[in-house]
Amino acid sequence: MSKDTPVKLKKGARKASKNSTPVSTPSKKKSASASKDKAQKRATAEKAPKDKALIPTNRLENAVTQLYKFMDSKPESANTLIDDDELSRQMQLIVTSSKSYTGSQKSFKPLLLNVKHSIFAPWKKASATSIKDFKILLILKDQDKDKVSEDDLYELLEKPHAIKIDEVIDGSSLKTKYKAFEKRRALLAEYSLVLADDSIVTTLPKLLGGKAYKKISTTPIPIRTGKAGTFSKTSLVNAIVKIYNEKLPILLPRGNTVNVHLGHASWFESSQFVENIATIAEQLTKAHPIRSIYLKSNDSPVLPLYYNTQVIEAAASAFQKLASASTPAEKITIDGIEVDLSTFDRALLEVANPDTISSLFSNQINKAKRKLAENDAVSASTVTKKAKN
Repeated sequence: MSKDTPVKLKKGARKASKNSTPVSTPSKKKSASASKDKAQKRATAEKAPKDKALIPTNRLENAVTQLYKFMDSKPESANTLIDDDELSRQMQLIVTSSKSYTGSQKSFKPLLLNVKHSIFAPWKKASATSIKDFKILLILKDQDKDKVSEDDLYELLEKPHAIKIDEVIDGSSLKTKYKAFEKRRALLAEYSLVLADDSIVTTLPKLLGGKAYKKISTTPIPIRTGKAGTFSKTSLVNAIVKIYNEKLPILLPRGNTVNVHLGHASWFESSQFVENIATIAEQLTKAHPIRSIYLKSNDSPVLPLYYNTQVIEAAASAFQKLASASTPAEKITIDGIEVDLSTFDRALLEVANPDTISSLFSNQINKAKRKLAENDAVSASTVTKKAKN
């Protein structure tokens, strides 16, 4: 076939032209369809609810999962003590604040945090197979102790709510029967939860001793036992049920780090731990300038959950201001040497004996001399290099 012979197009074929669309190029119809899909995906993403929680839920879930994996990966030793597992698998939340939690005064009243899943019911259930039983001690005023009997507590509390009060004592018993240190220590060591009438809770530090407030399990938790000074069984029961089912007590320190006991890893599902951590974090950040929050077990590395950048930046700014305030505004010349002196040293210079100034600030003078020598050496080296070039 010669070059001049025209080629007949097959039926259904179309001529290629400048305006025709190449085979590899998507048609306008396809481009419109792709744009429509992108718009739909964008609209779906915009409609999807954003996680507005203080700590993203997926971060919490991942942290709890990783912590479980770490604890499960630890090999069991034949020499392991019976209660080692109980201790090593305890979950803790470490919360640091940029300021002291209680200031200069020690707080003897625990802070009661709201939680969706209380630790006390699973703690009691787990104690059936542990070394120490979960027991509750109730401390009432002397005149109220006989107003509620064991039968009352069984019918009003244990039977309907499965909450058993194991012993009821009054303030007089602490002054007499348990006055000796050893007896007080034995009493408190027996219980995992101590509840006390809020009208006498301020007198208990002297009666129980300071060591009782070292652990949350032996720190008396105040409860209301009546109205307008009148004892009420209903008020007593309601207060106990509320704490047992809805509260988590923590001890706030004078420092800026608090450890929150979340319970044993076997007490809750991972989702329940996540819910409790989220609730606790929200409450503490609203009440205190929280800087960071970490999760760990008793012997695991810490897992960071939250950093408050605003609090950290404010603390860094305050530190910089403090540092700049201590920086000397001008150099002081001693024995012909310019010396940098702190605010304290400059004040000392003003009251020092002129004959002893050289020896008093000998360290600063020697430091300044070394710095001058180093600068001279660098300058000399630079000049030498330029001369060679």
